[in-house]
Amino acid sequence: MKKTIATLIFVMVAAATFAQELLNVNKYFPLFSIKEKKDIIDSEYVWSAPTEDERRFASIDGNLNMVDTPLEFALLSYYSQPVITTRPVQADAILPANNPKLADLKLGAAVFQEIQILRFLGNTAAVNRHEGVLKFITDRKNVTRAEIEKYYRDGIRSLVSDIVDEEFGKISFLIRNVIGSVDNSYNGVLTRNPQNGRYTLSYEDAKYITKELSAPTLEALLAALSKSGDFSPAAVDTVRAQAALIPAVALSDAALNEVKNILTAFYTTPNAKNYNAVREVYSLYINTRLATGKGVYESIRLSYAHVLAGLNGGLLSKVLSDAETQRTYTVLTKTQQQRLVQ
Repeated sequence: MKKTIATLIFVMVAAATFAQELLNVNKYFPLFSIKEKKDIIDSEYVWSAPTEDERRFASIDGNLNMVDTPLEFALLSYYSQPVITTRPVQADAILPANNPKLADLKLGAAVFQEIQILRFLGNTAAVNRHEGVLKFITDRKNVTRAEIEKYYRDGIRSLVSDIVDEEFGKISFLIRNVIGSVDNSYNGVLTRNPQNGRYTLSYEDAKYITKELSAPTLEALLAALSKSGDFSPAAVDTVRAQAALIPAVALSDAALNEVKNILTAFYTTPNAKNYNAVREVYSLYINTRLATGKGVYESIRLSYAHVLAGLNGGLLSKVLSDAETQRTYTVLTKTQQQRLVQ
């Protein structure tokens, strides 16, 4: 009996945890075998949707006549009947057809997330378009506006953390690879899993053929690269050197938590003070790179920029523009600055 009760409690806790996960639209569309954002517009799923469904969601962002953004695609994939019935099973696990309340919460929160930032950026027209879609969701009577906003606030920390962990846990670089007289260099992406420390190298050659090798440790991965026959000793050394520049490897856990705290504060309350903290983190990594001459801070700056882009492209554009003329600190304390670079 005790075992049954314990199992039930575990299932209930797991379900509650799952229910609080916000939708990461940038991880959703690849489940449909769409490799890049630019390919969304030509997806067979978009083409299968009725014109009325496509128009309903195409107008909120990007090209206002076509479904061409991850959020627009996520909305279309669930609310267009021809699309929802042909989705991959992995997509249904995230936005379940048999749980419209959960799906409406997730999609509503994703729309509300954009509204928060668009309002801060002063894009009134885009705010109004997103508000129209949010009304469409609440008019289905599965969830209220208040429930969507609470769901968003309860889950935004987790979404920010996931994106920071992903972007700070990898590095992209060119692997010069000359074996004999043959130059077979690769575009490489080295990733370290924050949960188990596992390293994975994805490498693409000049013919756009991508291979992947993974190992439980860096040394084991380097040994696997040497044995594969695809890498010269110099290329293996390049991978070793780049591993030390992975931001999550170079920075302390306290630094990563500070980044998460600052971004979560802004996404919870997008005001001028919290925005300045977001911008000043970017400036801090530029200034530290210039002051120390250490290339690792350029890797960190790039990862931080990718995090901002993953959250909202308009936010990244504003930070980049403002950082060109504002490099001083008005919000970040000395303690925060030290923590962010340690």
